[in-house]
Amino acid sequence: MSANQICFVTSYPLERQDLGGGSWVDRRLVRTLQAAGHEVEVVCVTGPPGQWTSEGVVQRSAGSVPLEIRHDRRRLWGVAAAMTASTQPYLCHKFTSAEGWPQAAGLLAERATGRTVLTSGWPALLLADAARVPVAGHVAHNVESAVAAEHAPLPLRALGEVPRLRRAERWLLGRAGRVLALSRTDACTFREWGVPATALPVPLTAAPVPDEPSVPAARTSEPPWGRTPVPPLPERPRPPAVVGFIGKAGWPPNTRAIRALLGPVHHRLTQLGVPVDYVLAGRGTEAVSDHPRVVATGRVADTADFYRRVGLVVVPRFGASTGVSVKVLEAAENGVPALVPSALAAAIDPAGPWLVADDTDAMAAAIARWWRLGQSPDVSSWVRAQDSGQTLAALDGVLPVTSA
Repeated sequence: MSANQICFVTSYPLERQDLGGGSWVDRRLVRTLQAAGHEVEVVCVTGPPGQWTSEGVVQRSAGSVPLEIRHDRRRLWGVAAAMTASTQPYLCHKFTSAEGWPQAAGLLAERATGRTVLTSGWPALLLADAARVPVAGHVAHNVESAVAAEHAPLPLRALGEVPRLRRAERWLLGRAGRVLALSRTDACTFREWGVPATALPVPLTAAPVPDEPSVPAARTSEPPWGRTPVPPLPERPRPPAVVGFIGKAGWPPNTRAIRALLGPVHHRLTQLGVPVDYVLAGRGTEAVSDHPRVVATGRVADTADFYRRVGLVVVPRFGASTGVSVKVLEAAENGVPALVPSALAAAIDPAGPWLVADDTDAMAAAIARWWRLGQSPDVSSWVRAQDSGQTLAALDGVLPVTSA
């Protein structure tokens, strides 16, 4: 495949890891494209106005488009009023009603000239539609209407958010030349809608494993039967008997997960006599720092430090499942296994090295087995077995063939 000039459109700057897992995915996809020789520049739907270079790529944004408006009552009422006079869902209106939306669309139309457009995430696809630029491929992080069906607040449901979003999502996905879904199960859902979609594996890199200390051979005299005893192999250090959770506590799925972990799961572990401690990381987790088994909470400057402190990451989800969890993949890269529901395991890799549980009792039982046995699935070997060539092949499959 010859090199292309690519305009990669994403929701927010690649370096803004604090805003969610989207940047974690997009950084890896951009690097994969660059490593294949493609010339990539990034247009961000939200972010500071202007141009800057970060994460090894030039990024641009028109500014004045907020990522969230949940705490802006004036904007929320404005969006609600607009929804009564149109058929657009909230997840469209909250972006299209922004003051800087026309400028953002204009910037993308300018940068897309002569370039192949790849969009990643819902806001990027929405902006491409506003800019009236063709989309060669779209990376779907979730089935957005499934998220709304599970978590949309009552006022939005009353305004018909779920059916509105389902119609808008199907129509916008149909605009893309090809849809690449991060989740295997989401790809199946899109195909059921009549949207051509394939699963896109995220390229992973295993963190280096510390060298095992060498053990000198024991100096012993030759035994009378003529065999020299073999010294025992060094034991691998037992992972920390600490359960970790990382994520913004204010996001509804995370709020529910934290309540489950520190509530019924903790109570069941207490009954089972399993005294695990918890490290919770992420904005807003300070609110539960007074829990008797929580040893640390709050934002983390270095996620690698968080993973060094824990032996198991819990990623509980309840209800409908869509997308993949970046935290599962991030933990695997750091050699830390994850406890996940079966739907999430199927979305990433049903044969992967996961601990699987679908309710709070099963979660407690799985944590208890892990704690008592002191053994963890070999996630590092799974990471090393992932073939980044499959990611590149999927991305190249949506790019036009150019002359050398």
